Amino acid sequence: MFKQNKIKNSSVVLNTVKVILVALVFFASNIYAQEDAKLIYEGNNQYYDSNFVQSTSSFREALKLNPKNYKASFNLGNAMYRNAGEIKNTKMGILQGKQKVSPDSLANLVYEEAAQNFAIIANTVSDKDTLHRAWHNIGNCYLQKKDWDQAITAYKKSLKFNPKDEETRYNLAYALKNRPPKQNKGGGQSQQQQKQQQQQQQKISKEDAERLLKALMNAEKKTQDKRKQKQEDASKSDPDKDW
Repeated sequence: MFKQNKIKNSSVVLNTVKVILVALVFFASNIYAQEDAKLIYEGNNQYYDSNFVQSTSSFREALKLNPKNYKASFNLGNAMYRNAGEIKNTKMGILQGKQKVSPDSLANLVYEEAAQNFAIIANTVSDKDTLHRAWHNIGNCYLQKKDWDQAITAYKKSLKFNPKDEETRYNLAYALKNRPPKQNKGGGQSQQQQKQQQQQQQKISKEDAERLLKALMNAEKKTQDKRKQKQEDASKSDPDKDW
């Protein structure tokens, strides 16, 4: 009898340990979820403050904690799209070996990464409104790259989920209008083919793109520091000067 009771008590102890382990796993996952949501919240605030590089970092950190956080992927796509526009506006190129990579080539790489983040959403979720917006944004990325065929395909898919969206219809018409006509075999290279070859020659790694984004972040921080310093100097000045 004593031996039997001892076995039952051991079973109770093991079950208790299992419950504690499950509780710890749930607690840990809950903490990660909270950190995940916090980073997305910070990234959204940075995005709406036009701190697109910083918001990119926040969304990336959120995805490290939870790679299946589709909200972080979608928002990262938005931030990368804005970053690509900033690269074009700043006219910043980088050196790869002895060759200088143009801002347009850098921007195209970032647009491609943005499209890939939207594609994660487009190929995963089932909500029609989200699918419509994801494919629309993919189309915008390829429109900026002047990759007319992929832009057209994306816009058509977007319209399947919302045929009445006038912006998507307009962008599709714009892409169709600007797509160069296909040439017959042996008719020489089209402008699109020549452009693709130039982009391949100027192709850079993601590490180089990350380096550029960090440079943009530093430039962005310096601008904010200068703006903050001016505000502090203005607050220190006495508005009622003596004669």
